[in-house]
Amino acid sequence: MKLKKIGFTLIELLVVVLIIGILAAIALPQYKKAVEKARAMEALSFVRATGQAVQIYELSGNLPKNFEDLDI
Repeated sequence: MKLKKIGFTLIELLVVVLIIGILAAIALPQYKKAVEKARAMEALSFVRATGQAVQIYELSGNLPKNFEDLDI
């Protein structure tokens, strides 16, 4: 009766690690771009909300002195 060897060879493990490394090298810059884009959109949203709040405050006849005066 022959015994079957169960397991992976060193070459197979190295190939898997290499593939994971390549995928990570491709995915990480894309992830960073997505994070930066989300931060930029959040900043743009804040700027728009601040601009609208200043316009609403201006309609009362004076300008806000600080951010606490605005209704954001």
